[in-house]
Amino acid sequence: MEISRIRAMGLVRLAVGASLIAAPRLLTRTNDPSFALLVRTVGIRDVVLGAGSALSAKDGAALWGAVTLASDTLDVVAGAVATPSVGARGGLTAALVPVPFVAAGIWALRRHAPIAALFFGER
Repeated sequence: MEISRIRAMGLVRLAVGASLIAAPRLLTRTNDPSFALLVRTVGIRDVVLGAGSALSAKDGAALWGAVTLASDTLDVVAGAVATPSVGARGGLTAALVPVPFVAAGIWALRRHAPIAALFFGER
């Protein structure tokens, strides 16, 4: 069951990434080409992480799910740390956008014993 959760999250991530690559300006409020490039690079990362999670073998899917959770968690930290230099709105936005993916990653990995032990201290 947990592997199908991880694969489902991978497919969602893959779809989000493809959307960010294909139409970055539809998902943002700016016509700034530099920002569109940034959104596309996030999309590329999401496609790679999503494909890895969705398409790997059983143990590989769990590892890809864990790497994806780590990436999303670090995105939250990076946004929070950047708040003093980019302002409250930018920092909070950067910190909060990945929170649903962090929650979904925890949900998907919670029952996978080796990964749960790594992240949650369970055996």
